[in-house]
Amino acid sequence: MRKLYKETMLIFWRSRNLVVPYLVVLAIFSLYTAFRFVQYMEFHNIFMTMRWLVIPCVFLIASFIYFGYELAIKMYENNMAEYFKAYRRGLRQAYGAIILCLSTLAAIPAMMFLLFMLFFYYYINVEYYPFLVHLVKVSLLYFGLSFIAGVMSGTAMAAKLKSNRLAVYSLTVLFMLLNTTFTSSLFYQLSYSLLNSYPLEKVLFGIKDFFTLVPHQLGSNFAIDPIYGLPLEPIRWILAVFWIIFPLTLIMGECFGRKGKQAFTASACLILVFAVGLFAFRGSTLIMDLRNDSHPYSDMLYYQDRPEADYRGYQAGFDINNYDMDLTVSNELHAIVKVAVDDPDLDRYDFTLYRGYKLDRVRTENGAIPFKREGDYISIGSLKGADYIIFEYHGKSPKYYANRQAITLPGYFAYYPKAGRTNIFDVVQNSYVINLSPNESRYEVKVHSDLEVFCNLPGSNNTFSGKTNGLSLFAGMYDEIADNIYAEPMRRDLPQKQAIREAEQILHDAFKRLERPEPEALKHLAGKKLFQVPGNFTLNSSIDDTVIMSDHITAVYCANGTQVATIIMQSIIKPPSTVYRLEYEYLSYLFKQKDMTDPLLKKPVDPKQLLQEIDEWQSLNEKHSKITKKILKNMNEREKQLLRSEKKRAWELRMSLQETVSLYLFYQSPRKAENFRIFYDYYTSGSTQDLWELVKSIIGEEIKDDQSS
Repeated sequence: MRKLYKETMLIFWRSRNLVVPYLVVLAIFSLYTAFRFVQYMEFHNIFMTMRWLVIPCVFLIASFIYFGYELAIKMYENNMAEYFKAYRRGLRQAYGAIILCLSTLAAIPAMMFLLFMLFFYYYINVEYYPFLVHLVKVSLLYFGLSFIAGVMSGTAMAAKLKSNRLAVYSLTVLFMLLNTTFTSSLFYQLSYSLLNSYPLEKVLFGIKDFFTLVPHQLGSNFAIDPIYGLPLEPIRWILAVFWIIFPLTLIMGECFGRKGKQAFTASACLILVFAVGLFAFRGSTLIMDLRNDSHPYSDMLYYQDRPEADYRGYQAGFDINNYDMDLTVSNELHAIVKVAVDDPDLDRYDFTLYRGYKLDRVRTENGAIPFKREGDYISIGSLKGADYIIFEYHGKSPKYYANRQAITLPGYFAYYPKAGRTNIFDVVQNSYVINLSPNESRYEVKVHSDLEVFCNLPGSNNTFSGKTNGLSLFAGMYDEIADNIYAEPMRRDLPQKQAIREAEQILHDAFKRLERPEPEALKHLAGKKLFQVPGNFTLNSSIDDTVIMSDHITAVYCANGTQVATIIMQSIIKPPSTVYRLEYEYLSYLFKQKDMTDPLLKKPVDPKQLLQEIDEWQSLNEKHSKITKKILKNMNEREKQLLRSEKKRAWELRMSLQETVSLYLFYQSPRKAENFRIFYDYYTSGSTQDLWELVKSIIGEEIKDDQSS
């Protein structure tokens, strides 16, 4: 075997069509790695560098498919396969030598990448051991097993397809396309623009995922969550092993007689069925692409297509006194949650539980009870004297994931049953809804996971207990980086406790100026635990920036006190309109974030002209809203030209008005202190009054007062 291995290696090095491409690939890979390292020194973004290092991996895998095929096919093209078949175990040894030879060649770039990752780790000096383990796993999966899978696939195609290069190279190109974002865009367009079929999308993306050795989301524009890192879920290891073993059985089938061939073909079929079965139950994985059930789009599209009743102001009629939770986080969340309500004599109980969690059973201590599930809501009848209700469920959320790699379950998300009915997603605001109990409940929580779980409640060994109005759980590449501050240690924008103290003081001063009572939840902010959450939480959601709970805070950004205070105030005022720019300007003036030396702020605004411009903008808007497709079609070119110029004028007015209105009301107006209060009351009262009518009434009153005085 050793002799055969040496001879095969010599064949490789003497074959110009193999050795030249191999050396070119190694040279390009080395230069590319050096380039990315230089880029890291400029931007200091660890995960961006890692992502760009891994993306070309698919080309390396394709290269090893080529090397595997072209080396193995020489046996058939030179009639050596017949020669080896003449000897007992001869063909098996020949294939073994080829695979061993190519594995040795694949180990060189894999080792180069691993050594670079180790150097990279010590260079950035993050000193976080789980991150080092993550880098080693990435090297082993993406640059170790994936390359071997390429070798095995190429060799198997030589064994099965022989000299049919057109088929071999077509399959290789198809494999490469399935591992890129090109097919994501193609499948999305094919499913919706052409056929408008969600099931077709699931099938196409399912096929794509099964062939994906390099995660396709690495080529997207979405940032990698540091708590999650590069995808390393169990299904990715299973698929990598499958793409090694499955081709191996096909190769072995060629080495035996008819019965042996049938046995290996049957084994290959069984392995394929087993892998597909495991793939179908892969559970919670982080998907960041265009598909319907991805992190960025899943819930937004779901709730847009299925508008729900508005449950703001809904009264549950009961509170939950105690939660006893037994949570198992494996490929997804499995939960047994026992709740005790404060009133066990009601005829009906409604709970909110995110739709992605499939309810297996609802029971009391006396046995199973009937329940009704409608999307995010569970309804059950009388408890018939029972003291508590037990929910058994399992499932996942595309955004708030929980698997063997990471856990992000914030307390304001209904991943466990919450009393009453609350909307999960606000379609109008295009954002998730904060779902917190008005009162604190008592929690006893046990989390079964291989990960170290961090919780807002005190405890150890993944067991926690205490009182809160929302239970938050985080795990992955996550740690307590300072006293009561939890974050991903590799992030550049790590939270600072001082920022919370500054925000507390800024908010205190702001409410004093507003002459409005400061909400109880905002007091003693600095004493609460702070959990920094992934930046991708804000995709299609504005509520995740900062959420204040009774004993802890979750925040995406926490760079300085003013920023934190602004985000917290945004979560309080909840503007009912869509004039977001005016809300932004309001907070900028409230928290004195404007550059007061800017000469534009000194330019006086004429309130009468302001009113005229608002009237003109409203008039144009009203006029344009009445123009239907039919009216537009019957317009002549002159009328269409006039319409276009009017729309341009309306757009310009809208842009300028939001700035000039805020400049006048909150900076130049003699009644600016009162204006701040009026807007605060408007934003927090849930008023349905049109915001521009409010602005007109304030300015009109000021003009009237000036004229009378």
